[in-house]
Amino acid sequence: MDISCYRGTPKIIGALIDALYQNPTLLFAAVAGAAALAGLWWYKTANKTE
Repeated sequence: MDISCYRGTPKIIGALIDALYQNPTLLFAAVAGAAALAGLWWYKTANKTE
């Protein structure tokens, strides 16, 4: 996959997308990390004590 096909995005973002696309394990880890961060943020906002 050519990095230049990501029009309108910075080169580093295209390189990151390319690296994740070529490494499914890394992609899974990135998605799992993003889901964990979103879950932690949701947990903290849902359990604010007033």
